[in-house]
Amino acid sequence: MRVGMVVQRYGEGVDGGAEVHCRAVARRLAQRGHQVTVLTTTAQDYLSWANHFPPGNSELEGVALRRFPVARRRWMKPFNLWSRKVYRGGQPIDVQWRWLVRQGPYCPALLEHLVEREDDYEAIVFFTYLYFPTAAGLPLVPRRALLVPTAHDEPTLYLPVFRPVFHLPRSIIYNTASERELVERVTGNRQVPGRVVALGIDPPAAGGGAEFKKRHGIEGPMALYLGRVDVMKGCREMLEHFARLASEPDLAGLKLVLVGKQRMEVPKHPGVLGLGFVDDAERDAALDAADFLVMPSPHESLSMVTLEASAAGKPVLVNAACEVLDQYVGQAGAGLSYRDYEQFRAAVRELLAEPRRAAALGQAGAAYVADHYGWEPVLTAYEQEMGWVAEQAEL
Repeated sequence: MRVGMVVQRYGEGVDGGAEVHCRAVARRLAQRGHQVTVLTTTAQDYLSWANHFPPGNSELEGVALRRFPVARRRWMKPFNLWSRKVYRGGQPIDVQWRWLVRQGPYCPALLEHLVEREDDYEAIVFFTYLYFPTAAGLPLVPRRALLVPTAHDEPTLYLPVFRPVFHLPRSIIYNTASERELVERVTGNRQVPGRVVALGIDPPAAGGGAEFKKRHGIEGPMALYLGRVDVMKGCREMLEHFARLASEPDLAGLKLVLVGKQRMEVPKHPGVLGLGFVDDAERDAALDAADFLVMPSPHESLSMVTLEASAAGKPVLVNAACEVLDQYVGQAGAGLSYRDYEQFRAAVRELLAEPRRAAALGQAGAAYVADHYGWEPVLTAYEQEMGWVAEQAEL
């Protein structure tokens, strides 16, 4: 099939969940013989949307890329003022659209391509509802559109400006049943065909943990956070919890390693090691070295790093405020959840004091991921949905 995939960023150094999701699916569909073209911007940074990659055509991992320049850089301070105004509700649709343009990445050339070259693609898959390329682009090509919303319970989901995105596509692919239930409840789009597909997970490379610890001077137990170090990901609260926990004499040797781009100020603490963005080998070694993964985000549609940690046999400690994560550890038996500091403290102590219990949680998570997140059924589902969209578009 000739498939277009629309996503706000794509490529090396891009670490967003929807972007990584798109790249994983695009690469594997191309390997199965599909002609996949990713339609994206020249941005690498999601805060400013500053032009980074050269515009035009290129190729990455067997996937054709068309990059369009961002016409308007985002300035966070005025954008945040606009957001507070819009999130209060009651703003007319033109105000919401002006906010959406500022949210970005604003790339009118990508929209022009969709309109002019729609028939180049049998199906066009839009990844994540939240940003301008999907919100403005999908309504232009609804007869060929397949949406992967990656939605969670956040203020933007309730804004009327996004309603067409959930009502116009031919089909919607959800990551979890709870995501589908949320979207249908909030947007009232039950008439739109959809299915829960999730994502395939490749187990991280085994080994390298001992060398990782030696390389970074870690001698005792180690907790790991993988992902963007961001207030919106619950990292501030996680760091506050860790600082309180590490002040207890018997836990003074516990280290918290942060792997991912830092988008907030990280307080200096002898037990916190921030490595920034690292290559896949170092990332896998960090997972091998960790006693457990912490996922503090209160808002996720599907946490790939949580599933990857489970695939590596590591227990996970998740924020129970995120329904998807809380349900996952309950269903899979893959770890523990917490709602406040006391529960965080109790969970960490249990994971460190009871190694057999921690190992059993990790093994249960690995078995669950192997059973539920294989690539073959995921890719087959994408092919079926794209094929159906292509058939409907020709009627």
